[in-house]
Amino acid sequence: MKLLDRYILRRFFEYFFFALMASVIIFVTVDSTENLDKFIDAKLKYFEIAYYYYLYLPYIVYLTLPVSVLLATLFSIGGLVYRNEFTAMQAAGYSLWRVLTLFLLVVVPMSGGMLVFGESVVPAANHTRNEMYRVKVKKQQSSASTRQGKLFIQVSPSEYLKMEGYDPQTQTGDQVTMHKFSDDRVQRRITADRIHYNGKSWVLEKVRIHDFSHPMLEVTLMDSLVRGDLSITPSDLSQVTIEPEEMNYKDLKAMVGRLEVSGVKAGKWIVDLAFKLSQPFATVIIVLFGVPFAAFRRRGGLVLGFGLSLLVCFIYFGFLQIGKILGYNGSIDAFVAAWAGNIVFGVLGFGLIMKVPK
Repeated sequence: MKLLDRYILRRFFEYFFFALMASVIIFVTVDSTENLDKFIDAKLKYFEIAYYYYLYLPYIVYLTLPVSVLLATLFSIGGLVYRNEFTAMQAAGYSLWRVLTLFLLVVVPMSGGMLVFGESVVPAANHTRNEMYRVKVKKQQSSASTRQGKLFIQVSPSEYLKMEGYDPQTQTGDQVTMHKFSDDRVQRRITADRIHYNGKSWVLEKVRIHDFSHPMLEVTLMDSLVRGDLSITPSDLSQVTIEPEEMNYKDLKAMVGRLEVSGVKAGKWIVDLAFKLSQPFATVIIVLFGVPFAAFRRRGGLVLGFGLSLLVCFIYFGFLQIGKILGYNGSIDAFVAAWAGNIVFGVLGFGLIMKVPK
């Protein structure tokens, strides 16, 4: 590696770590400001709050890494341009292609590491952090505890299940009510004292079936009723309170598959599943855009360059958030929601590469 390579990479990593630390500090400051009163009301100790944000760090790094790479790329290359160092490098035969290749050699492994990090460390830390918030701050039962609170879940396109309590260890629930709808009207209501899983199907005990589809109400009493048509598993019920960021790609994909089989709308989960892949890949797209963008010489000096860099970051982050919101609402496809920012910045990056002096 040439001396110039080491110099450029040193500048890049200096800005990168500074941007990453600044992002973490801003993130923690904003979140702690919003939740401080809740922590005080819950009487959390200082070390518990510190541990909560220690568990938050992996997710913050995972979210802000692409923006930190973008800022580092814009500042490091922009600084070389404004100090005329890049012009001297080009005069010595050091082309833009070499700079771009050098940055890609750094961010491609970083993207792979981010993918592994997001599949291993981040979900586990998020789950522990959210469990801590649910139990200690909101005073709810843990999703892994011996008894959960009330559960309400859609089990088919037209049927909803409600139970007063669920024990994930014994896979049993109490005070069960199931409503089946047709044309916005209740067609059937099933109530049961208990429900349990026999390894293949759900079995309701002490059952009362109210059929409203006939002119006269029909009531049927049964000792037990086997519902083999329900695709919801005990694992699904245990994960009712679990957020998508608490699961890795494999678990989230399995959850989406089971929800779709049940006829349940899984739009939010599908969007989050698509973001699992687009988020790590964003670092590569960021470099393809950032290097040629920063290499353009503009009037206004470092102040203008700094302002443009922040503006680009806000635009990129805005693409991600708007895409996610539209995807959650079902306004756009999940793939488009997750990859719109990468596609737009990738196209702009290739356009700039063709135009910028090499």
